[in-house]
Amino acid sequence: MTALFPAVLLASLAPSAPPFETQFVQVAPQARPEGDWRRAPGATRAVVLIQGLKVHPLSKDNVARAALRDWQHPGSGLVKTLARDADVYAFAYAQDVPLDEIAEATSLRAGARRLHDLGYREVVVVGYSAGGVVARQLVEDNPGLGVTKVIQVCAPNAGSGWAKLEGVRSNQKPFLRSLTKEDRRGSLRARRDVRVPEGVQFVCVVGTLAVTGDGVVSCRSQWSEDLQAQGIPAVAWPVDHLSAVRASSSAERLAELVRSPQPRWTQAQVAVARKTLLLEGPSGWLFRKRERVDERGAVP
Repeated sequence: MTALFPAVLLASLAPSAPPFETQFVQVAPQARPEGDWRRAPGATRAVVLIQGLKVHPLSKDNVARAALRDWQHPGSGLVKTLARDADVYAFAYAQDVPLDEIAEATSLRAGARRLHDLGYREVVVVGYSAGGVVARQLVEDNPGLGVTKVIQVCAPNAGSGWAKLEGVRSNQKPFLRSLTKEDRRGSLRARRDVRVPEGVQFVCVVGTLAVTGDGVVSCRSQWSEDLQAQGIPAVAWPVDHLSAVRASSSAERLAELVRSPQPRWTQAQVAVARKTLLLEGPSGWLFRKRERVDERGAVP
């Protein structure tokens, strides 16, 4: 016991890993820093925008910096559209740690809880790409946090082959690795007993412009089997991955999903959606072709 004491003492004195950088700010109706949030008079809904991957091939410093994306800024089309009937917030994070660590960020949990304490009756989290997985794990691991709805947009629930992209800075590789099919599926297996809380509405926006997905994430990853088993609804949009939160049509669609109820599906509804969204059978291919004609006026 005595011999172990110096080692235990040294371990307790050793510096812990520095926390990664985050930024949780208000962007509408006025831009305000984290310590100065204000609920607009009469506002009953808050929307939180969580960003996804941004590749930094040139600067390790940028990887470690929490910066808002263009679509999260106060002047973006998405923020302006959502601000018609909600106060809007944005969460940014450094990308030099694995995704699971970001989902466990103290600042994210504390911020969501604070929005509930400010008096919003609805706290809606919109998670784009990797941010959708962050949003999912946030509510799964914190069912009493006060979040009332999650909207995943093109989220790699079961990973993406693009996460094996080369040419990124070394400190971004842990984050990218955590988005690979192997790592995400391993995470799903480890969390197989964790469910989306029944009291949280949840919907997957599935980008389908590339027929089998959005060009980055497949439909089967965006609407993974574990979510289907829970009756999580899915909405197919004929958009590519980058346009999903930037196109004006996407902003209007997201605003409608924020406003409208998103009840769980029956397994019969899931089965129908699998045929059209996951292209199970010839009727699915015909549906997808018609969907793209309706959106673009012609099949690309």
